[in-house]
Amino acid sequence: MAKKRKIKKFYTIAVTSDYSCDKTKYYRSRFNVFKLTVSLALTVVLLGVGLTVFEFYELDSMESKIRVFKGIIAEQETTIERLGREKAELSTENEVLNGTVARALIEEEKNAEEDRLRHLPTGFPLTGSAHIVEPEDFFKEELDEVSAYYEKILASKKKEEEKDVEKEPYVFFAMSEISDVVAVADGTVISVSDDSTYGKCIKIDHGNGYISIYKNSGDPKVSEGDSVIRGAIIFVGGETNNFLEYQLTLDGVYVDPMESMSING
Repeated sequence: MAKKRKIKKFYTIAVTSDYSCDKTKYYRSRFNVFKLTVSLALTVVLLGVGLTVFEFYELDSMESKIRVFKGIIAEQETTIERLGREKAELSTENEVLNGTVARALIEEEKNAEEDRLRHLPTGFPLTGSAHIVEPEDFFKEELDEVSAYYEKILASKKKEEEKDVEKEPYVFFAMSEISDVVAVADGTVISVSDDSTYGKCIKIDHGNGYISIYKNSGDPKVSEGDSVIRGAIIFVGGETNNFLEYQLTLDGVYVDPMESMSING
């Protein structure tokens, strides 16, 4: 039996023109259909594998990027939470600070008002009991005991009356033997001087335009430049020192002491 001869197949590719058949070109090629098919299949498989690997790579890269982004988001959330806590703490501290400042301002205003009141000459210039009299009446009652001293005072008052001028306001106190002369408000002693009528004169500047003036025959218990508080003793009373002439000026003008004096101190 004769061996069947394998016939090789050849393929011809014709390229023609739409306008003329004379220009038709023929290309003849020899190739194996099976090999071509296998080559195309391998190419497709390799392309598929390559694309699959590339896709996996892209997916892995994308997952890595997502993990990075998630980490960044987590850090930002942590930072936001921390900033929120810090904001809450700062708000609390701010409230505490505002409360402290408000209390400090209130306390400062309170202290300023208390200081202002301490420097107002509203106090009573004597301790113990005393009553207001006219100097002439008081001196007449005492003439028999210390006539020389009181006659001197009466003569001085008489000269003042003879002058055709407006009298400077004053208050004359008859003191008990246990009374002392005291400062009517906080201030600074600006002068301790002799007085031709009463013996001694003390002036206290209260730092607000007011100056209080105390005339008495006792020995002064303060000196010029001393700081005094309301109620500080400036003269000690006694059996032979039982009167006080008290005056008050505001911005250099004499005013009625009774208008600012509190009898209750």
